[in-house]
Amino acid sequence: MDKQELKALTVSILERLRQAIKDGDKEKALALTDEIDDKKHDFDESYRIWIDLMLTYIADKLGEEALYDIHRINAERALWPRFDWVFDPSVSIEEKIRRRAYTWTNWHMINIDSIEEDDEKFTITLKCDSGGSIRMWKEYGKTKEAHPWSWGQKGLSYYCAHCPIVHEIMAIEKGGHPTWLCEPQPEGGCIQTMYKDPAKIPEKYYERIGMKKEEAG
Repeated sequence: MDKQELKALTVSILERLRQAIKDGDKEKALALTDEIDDKKHDFDESYRIWIDLMLTYIADKLGEEALYDIHRINAERALWPRFDWVFDPSVSIEEKIRRRAYTWTNWHMINIDSIEEDDEKFTITLKCDSGGSIRMWKEYGKTKEAHPWSWGQKGLSYYCAHCPIVHEIMAIEKGGHPTWLCEPQPEGGCIQTMYKDPAKIPEKYYERIGMKKEEAG
């Protein structure tokens, strides 16, 4: 191999994209963008497989309740430091929706199907490129028993369980109410709702995690 090729192998695809844009090479830039989109999803999928295998192994060896502990620890170390703005009174509900949407469009790098607003809430509808992707597999780890942290359901993806644990149970502990409410849909879809006034969150969303609304606040 010549030195020029070896040098070229050291340059990241993002840097090559930046250079194509600077050079005005639209065709190359679009091709690199497509490659990033494809490879990111594939690489992320390998991590989802890894996480699902670990969660399933832990549940089989230690029992499903161990997953509750793991999701809580991960939330404290990795998730809440990135979502602590959700209880910041200086952040408007509109800005919270912008930041939540950013999670999907800029972190997961997927399009959101729709964001709708009514008098009480914002509703995000999307095909989830996270737990929703796992739920499209033929086999994946899922709850064998119904738990408060699985919305009282059997068959909830072990990965998706972080949503009721982090965004509902832990959120109530930290701020008195859920941050946003997730409802998995067929074909990997998900509907996520954020209420403008947390006091208007329906009782059923507390009951499904084994809590009472009046006790949460």
